[in-house]
Amino acid sequence: MVKYSKILLLLTTTLAITLSGWQTGGPSEKIEYVATAADTSVFLEKRRLAETDAPVAERCLSVAKSFLGVPYVTGVLDRSQGEVLTVNLRELDCWTFMENCLAISLADDERMESMARQIRGMRYWGGVIDGYGSRIHYFTGWLLQAEKSGLMKDLTKELGGKPYDKKVGYISARPHKYPKISDEETLRDIRNAEKRINSHHWYYIPQHEIIKMEHLIQDGDIICLTSVKQDLDVAHQGFAVKKGNRVHLLHASSLAKKVIISGQPLAEYVLAQPGQSGIMVARLN
Repeated sequence: MVKYSKILLLLTTTLAITLSGWQTGGPSEKIEYVATAADTSVFLEKRRLAETDAPVAERCLSVAKSFLGVPYVTGVLDRSQGEVLTVNLRELDCWTFMENCLAISLADDERMESMARQIRGMRYWGGVIDGYGSRIHYFTGWLLQAEKSGLMKDLTKELGGKPYDKKVGYISARPHKYPKISDEETLRDIRNAEKRINSHHWYYIPQHEIIKMEHLIQDGDIICLTSVKQDLDVAHQGFAVKKGNRVHLLHASSLAKKVIISGQPLAEYVLAQPGQSGIMVARLN
């Protein structure tokens, strides 16, 4: 039985919270999510861009480009005291930007519940919401689950990637930065997730080698920028966008404070980032 946290929602005149659910595993299963009326309007607008027979990568990229200029905001998933499925299309970080675009592209219909169901399956281990520790906090964990579900394939090794010999542990080693892991059960969930990720063989393309394989990257590929930190896997992520014969990064930028397409081609962009060591590449199925 899935445990649900009791969530107190403060309704104001400027922010109307919508709390809904959908049927998934059976008639008695109700999964709750939180969104605003404004988010629903944005979803309906973006959903029209995905109503084609084009491959999912093409639909996703069309949706992603429509978010250009939307503000970059951190911590949008951590505003509730308990863990709740949050859908926020007005404020994006690099991860939620990418996840929202994909969820909109995969939604079965024009109901917000359809998008929320897609997010739940990507954001939580096994698609089950059961506290902060059930959320996927490392992007390689997100890739691992997405590939297992058949959503995408990690192509890094095939594209000439080198072994990425790194053991994640950044979150469990810094409880002062993550107050929600202060209880033993949540910390145990995080450590178990770290073990799951560390048991997998990962590959990356070092920053100086990106230029040699950049031509193999396709529009809409997911680009993960690997971190130089010893116990952190991915520092940033976005979508590949072709401009001429070069690849650029479509992403929610913490520096620009909004969704942009990088001015520099990907190879040069990564070389200019002191906190990034290279890339991983995943392709939507």
